[in-house]
Amino acid sequence: MRKISDLINDFHLTQRVEGKAPKYIDLCRHRLGRWYEYTRSVCGIEMIDEVMPSHIRSYIGYCQELGAERNTTINGNISTIRLFFNYLVEEEYLDELENPARKIKDLREDKRIITTFNDDEVKRILLAIPEVTYSNIRDKCMLAFLFDTGIRVSELCGIKKDDIRSDSVLIRGKGSKERLVYISKTMRKYMRKYEKAKAVKFDKPHFEEIEDYYFLDQSGHKLHRSRINRILRYRSDNVKVRKEVRASPHDCRHYYAQAQIRNGIDMYSLSRLLGHYDASMTSKYLRGLEQTDILKIGRKYSPLNEMNL
Repeated sequence: MRKISDLINDFHLTQRVEGKAPKYIDLCRHRLGRWYEYTRSVCGIEMIDEVMPSHIRSYIGYCQELGAERNTTINGNISTIRLFFNYLVEEEYLDELENPARKIKDLREDKRIITTFNDDEVKRILLAIPEVTYSNIRDKCMLAFLFDTGIRVSELCGIKKDDIRSDSVLIRGKGSKERLVYISKTMRKYMRKYEKAKAVKFDKPHFEEIEDYYFLDQSGHKLHRSRINRILRYRSDNVKVRKEVRASPHDCRHYYAQAQIRNGIDMYSLSRLLGHYDASMTSKYLRGLEQTDILKIGRKYSPLNEMNL
């Protein structure tokens, strides 16, 4: 029999070898550490062969009783536990039928309606940014990037110069998974202006060693998500975006997804563009659509429309 603690260490070592992002590994370490501590101290179990489905369900019940986490957060813990045991099966520490997480189901999550930017607010935010200083031109390009591609703010921060191609951008997403997102004509226009301003800004002797990231602060260093949060909040307040919109970078992602759905994109293609593992994760963006939007999509793509009956 193998100790759970030893196998957790093996799991994290494998994640590092496979090139998983450090933040993702740390998240898995935190989640599995909490689960193992409960399993050891409450259930009295330290060996992997002793773990039963009832022990995992007991831990889920314990998390619920604490009342400090929503079901969405607890489901994240379940997902990591499931990932750990799948790894043990793949490495043949356990047989498939011995996997205690095999039949553990996610908790039911509240279907929260997502209120995000509308087209008019996005247009006002971008048009209100004057193309005068380096910071203004950069902010306009950055926000256009978020609205037009739906990438995560962490992915935006991580874009490097070499990731920019003629018609697409290489994005390094969660779990070190890579994908391409397109560059639209509008985005290309903003990018050219930014690249020109960037070349002028950093063409000075004291900027000999600027960082290799695409979006840079005034000192030539990588921008961080907290700074982008403040930029978007300021620009949103400036044009009086509705109070029910949080105006966070993730709301740009919600806007992108809902706009694409209204334009008729299929759920599979949208999930690929958003960097989701499967289309079920993408379906939550449907919740914020008005019933009239759903009807318009159905009418536009009616099966009989193109039959000339």
